[in-house]
Amino acid sequence: MESTMINNAVSLAKTKLERHKAMGKNSNLSIVEVAQLMDLVTFGPSIPQVTNSMLFFGYSIN
Repeated sequence: MESTMINNAVSLAKTKLERHKAMGKNSNLSIVEVAQLMDLVTFGPSIPQVTNSMLFFGYSIN
């Protein structure tokens, strides 16, 4: 499950970077956002980033 979420996050980042490259100067991404996306593609998401994105899992921890 975690590997699927990591792969989805990386593929989404790649898509955003491709769109940014295609739009050129008309892109609305800042340099910081582009750097974060590049880090995500290069190094992968951190574990807390993945666990925070899981909406329903771990809900009933009492």
